[in-house]
Amino acid sequence: MLKLLSKKIALQWIILIGLFAFAVYTIITKSNVANPEGTPYLFKCFASIFFQYKYLGKSIIISVLFFHILFLQYYFKKNEYVTKNSFLPVCYYLSILLLTKSLTIISPFFFTLFFFLIIICIDLTGTSIRLKNNVFWTGILIALATCFDLSSIILLLIVIVTLIINQFSRIKETGILLLGFILLYFYFFSFHFFIYNLDEWLLTFQQIKILGVMSNPIENLSFTMFSLISLGIIYLFFIVKFKLISDAKVQLQRNRIITLNTRAVLIMACILLSNSSYPDILGYLFVHLSIYLSILAYEKNPLYINDFITIITLIALWH
Repeated sequence: MLKLLSKKIALQWIILIGLFAFAVYTIITKSNVANPEGTPYLFKCFASIFFQYKYLGKSIIISVLFFHILFLQYYFKKNEYVTKNSFLPVCYYLSILLLTKSLTIISPFFFTLFFFLIIICIDLTGTSIRLKNNVFWTGILIALATCFDLSSIILLLIVIVTLIINQFSRIKETGILLLGFILLYFYFFSFHFFIYNLDEWLLTFQQIKILGVMSNPIENLSFTMFSLISLGIIYLFFIVKFKLISDAKVQLQRNRIITLNTRAVLIMACILLSNSSYPDILGYLFVHLSIYLSILAYEKNPLYINDFITIITLIALWH
């Protein structure tokens, strides 16, 4: 199965178009917004818009999903994880979103992944003024992301570690990153202060909840345990496997795999900060799982082991 998919780009196009059409249909006919209680200010605003103007809200979701696909495809191609042109990352990504019903109930992680995909597409490997500008705008984007989902604060750590991996030491750029982050919050503070709405804005921070996975009951505990154990093992397998593969590659590609693996580990911290419950918290892993599965499809596949791993991954995610 994977061998055929990896070789037939026309088949990938057909699958991508079909999945995207089905995703749009799902959004138009079924999508709703998760309970905004305990979420940051902008997610509450989005939920309010959605409940008052359904079609406008659904248009926003479709637009954001389109950019998810665009940025994921750009990132995968730019980093040359495989030598051939491939649309498998976005095919897997759409499949996972549909399997997990993540387009039926829009949770905060949907926006976290949107900003995460933008940020990983930004060039953070330069040595010029352009790098400082990119880092500054990245800080602003992360601040904006935290206004949709507090878990996005982990993106700050991800960017700092990315700078260290690719630049060895970037203390000045880290300061610029934090400046951009703080500046946007200062703007929001000033805006609400001057329109005499500061108390309401600050109240949204008091209502924020974290560790939702700990406070919400889990239905069907046996399948949940199977899912978590399977995903944990597979996630670790991907990290170790591609680390070993990268050791035989040139320095640039090794750095790319190390960066990918490091981000995959760090983004798991979003699960602990999120106010969402299981299985919504698994959404933070979708981008990396899609990338790992896509790379796996192009690796040697004795006894269809890679096909088996792919099927187990999708079953573990399905609910």
